[in-house]
Amino acid sequence: MKKILILFLLTASLGFSANYKVEVKPNVKIQQSEIEKNNLEIEKVFLENIKRDTLEGIKEVDNQIAEQKDELGARFFGEILKEYMRNVEYRIKEINYNSNSSADLKFVLKAPKLNFNSLLGAEDQEKINKTFEQKTGKSIEYLSNVSGEDFQKKWMPTLIDIISKTVSDKIKDIKEFDEKEGTVEATKINGKWNIIMNNLK
Repeated sequence: MKKILILFLLTASLGFSANYKVEVKPNVKIQQSEIEKNNLEIEKVFLENIKRDTLEGIKEVDNQIAEQKDELGARFFGEILKEYMRNVEYRIKEINYNSNSSADLKFVLKAPKLNFNSLLGAEDQEKINKTFEQKTGKSIEYLSNVSGEDFQKKWMPTLIDIISKTVSDKIKDIKEFDEKEGTVEATKINGKWNIIMNNLK
């Protein structure tokens, strides 16, 4: 779970603007053409790491849901968490060169501000009930009369799909965001730039 919470701060959508500040320490001798080339390579590596960490984070959530077997609460929270990961945005703020082969990359993460108490209101619940009835021909109230085993095997997958879609739409419509800044170190080894995403400063 700790790793998933860290990924809350790392995962992001898959695009960013190249409008960022570039600084070079006075004692570093590096040509402008090399800086521009390095910037592109660092951007590429950063993007690849974000993609990888996002996919790994979603996979880990799926694994934790599977470990909880058929717990409705775990699956519900897991779907919220995965959608949150998909909707975090980021931008590179600065690349500061410490040497020809070392740079600090500062970035900003923009994440939807989640309020679990109001994530699904009465209107959303009504929508879930209506969609469930359209898909199954049964009302939500009907579920109170089925056995636990029958609910888990027959009805819960459909209910989870409906709730997940509703939550996904709600998160996409969120207009308030939290912003956090982070810094990672980029190092050039054997001619290739590398970034360790958990090396946050």
